Amino acid sequence: MTPLIDLAAVLGRDLPARDVRRLAEALRSGPGALRQVAAAAAGAAVRAAYRRVVDQRLSDADRQFLAGALLGHLEPRAATGRIDVVWTGPDSGAAAGRLTSAVVVDLIDRAVTNVLLVGYAVHTEPTVAAALRRAAARAVTITLLVERATDNPRFTGAGTAFPGIDAIRLHWPREERPAGASLHAKILVIDSDIALVGSANITGAALGHNLECGLLVTGGPVPAEVREHVERLFNRGVLTALST
Repeated sequence: MTPLIDLAAVLGRDLPARDVRRLAEALRSGPGALRQVAAAAAGAAVRAAYRRVVDQRLSDADRQFLAGALLGHLEPRAATGRIDVVWTGPDSGAAAGRLTSAVVVDLIDRAVTNVLLVGYAVHTEPTVAAALRRAAARAVTITLLVERATDNPRFTGAGTAFPGIDAIRLHWPREERPAGASLHAKILVIDSDIALVGSANITGAALGHNLECGLLVTGGPVPAEVREHVERLFNRGVLTALST
C-alpha cells in the first residue's frame, strides 16, 4: 500500500481541494467515472494528475483505499483555514508577516486551475504580469475584475491591465451600480483554496513601499466563498464580461 499512500500525499498536496474530492468520489464510483472526470478536468496540471491515477489500473480495493487516503488529506483543510498577515511598508523589527509583492507572485505561481484577481488600481506590474503569463502557459484560467474609468468617472486609471494575457475580463457596469459606487475590493483567490484580501492595489507603490496590510487565508471554506460571491454576481448580471 505504500506507493498508494505516497501517491495520495502528492495529489493531496498538489491538487485544489475540490479536485481532490472529485477524484476521490470518482475512485469510489469505478473506472468509468474515473476516466470521465480525468477527461473533463479543467487545467493541464489537473488532467495530468488524474491521468496518472487512471494509468495505475487499480483494483477495486486499491481504488477504495486511495479514495480514503485522498479524503484524509482534506481533513486539515476543512476547519477555518490558516490566517497569516501580509505587509508592505516599513520594517517594525518583528516577524510580522511576508511582503505583499512576494506573496502575490508566489500565489499565482502555485495556481493549478484558476486565478481570480479583483482590484481597484491595477497596473501591469512586471513581476505580476510574468507570473500571470506563466499561469496562462500552464492552462490556468485567469479572471480579472478591475475598475475602469468608463464605469466610474471618478477613477483616474487608464489603459488595460495586463494586456496580451489570455484572461476572462469582467467589469461592474456603471448602470448596475449605486450612484458614486467604486469597485474597491482588493482580492486574489487561487484555486478556491487560498485567498489574499487586503488594502494593497496592484501598483508599484502598493506592492513596494506603501504601508499596506492584508490577510492570507489558506484552506477552509473562505477562499471558495469569496470566489463564489464573484461568480454569483456575474451569473446575476451585476458583473459582465468585456468583449475581447
